[in-house]
Amino acid sequence: MDSSSVKVVGRLRKSAWERFARLQRTAAQLARGRGQPKGVFRFASNEACDAWTKNLNRHGK
Repeated sequence: MDSSSVKVVGRLRKSAWERFARLQRTAAQLARGRGQPKGVFRFASNEACDAWTKNLNRHGK
């Protein structure tokens, strides 16, 4: 296989344990109910949905 066909987009800067700890924190937040609220949400456009999602992620549930 030619090595020039492999493209590297980014590098992982944190250790495996730091990434694992972040994953555990995220799982704990989801278990506490933070994340996407339950229910059906309808938006007039994709931009409105993106704005709502960004606001939700910034301020929590």
